[in-house]
Amino acid sequence: MPLPALICLALLLAAATPAWAAPSRDRLDRFREIATARLSVVEDMGGALDPASQAEVDAILDGEVLDSLGAGGPFASIEFIRERLEAFSGAWGGASLRVEPLGGGLLAGRFRLSAKGVGNSVRIYGRVNGRPALLRAWQEDGVPEVYPWTAAAGGAELLVIWAGTPTGWGSSPLRLALWRVRDGMVSAMWRSDERYPEGLWVSHAEIRPGRVNLRHEVRYPGWKPGCDVQAEQEDRYRASAGGGLVLVSRQLFNGWHRDLQRSATRFFSAVKSGDRKTVADLAPDAAVRARLPAGLLPEAACDSQNPDTPGTAIVAAAAPLGDGRREPWSLWWGRGPSGWRLTGAAPVLK
Repeated sequence: MPLPALICLALLLAAATPAWAAPSRDRLDRFREIATARLSVVEDMGGALDPASQAEVDAILDGEVLDSLGAGGPFASIEFIRERLEAFSGAWGGASLRVEPLGGGLLAGRFRLSAKGVGNSVRIYGRVNGRPALLRAWQEDGVPEVYPWTAAAGGAELLVIWAGTPTGWGSSPLRLALWRVRDGMVSAMWRSDERYPEGLWVSHAEIRPGRVNLRHEVRYPGWKPGCDVQAEQEDRYRASAGGGLVLVSRQLFNGWHRDLQRSATRFFSAVKSGDRKTVADLAPDAAVRARLPAGLLPEAACDSQNPDTPGTAIVAAAAPLGDGRREPWSLWWGRGPSGWRLTGAAPVLK
């Protein structure tokens, strides 16, 4: 809002602020009490906020928003509502309370009470029978974010993202949903859970109105947590004419590692089952096969590749010694016309 408009708004508020316009002291004090007594405990110890406290916090914050919307005029402005909510964020430093206009008289609230996912919610406010009302609220595991989306005829849309606990190697589990609000009804137009039923671990997300780009892990047999240069995929979505999102392109990064592990996984499975034909196919050199110890198993160590020889890689393995110990081995693989094949094997020198 331009500076002159803000000054005018301030003068209006100073001259005509009703008694309730400052955040209710009773509400603010009660919010602070719950945050100190309950939120701080569950943040430190883990778990969820108890249902009674959660319901009371939600009612307090809903009351602040709905009172402003009901007053109308400058008191229903997004700037005024944000200022009211800032007092609650100040009362509990772990809170981040944000509201975003969606158009058509609709307002989205992204209320983070905890960075650890405790008590967070997303809320949509509008009107029912001409009166301000809460149209929909979500409370899920994780930390939420909201993005006003492309305008919808007779309503509005927003993208809601819930981020889970980071993995520790640069990715986080995400759940995305695109919602449409029309005539007081809220309906899902697209959900990532349906597109990625086994989960979505994202290392980079770019969100703009009408588009979503997600670079995410591709978990496959032989994928190892925390290792570098494993296969990742970038999916690019755009808003579709009928609502929802449509996949417009997909790019694979480090696809060589997925192909390598397809061969390595087949190899270890064939060794375990005694499938000599498959072992011979994947390790065509008889001299290499003769060196392989019985019961060779895959190891959790990361695979390695020399940048100067991109068609080769080393996969870690181990051979049981019969006394509960395992001897580490290195398996050299090379990529040829038939795919990745075992080209060498040796125990790791100590």
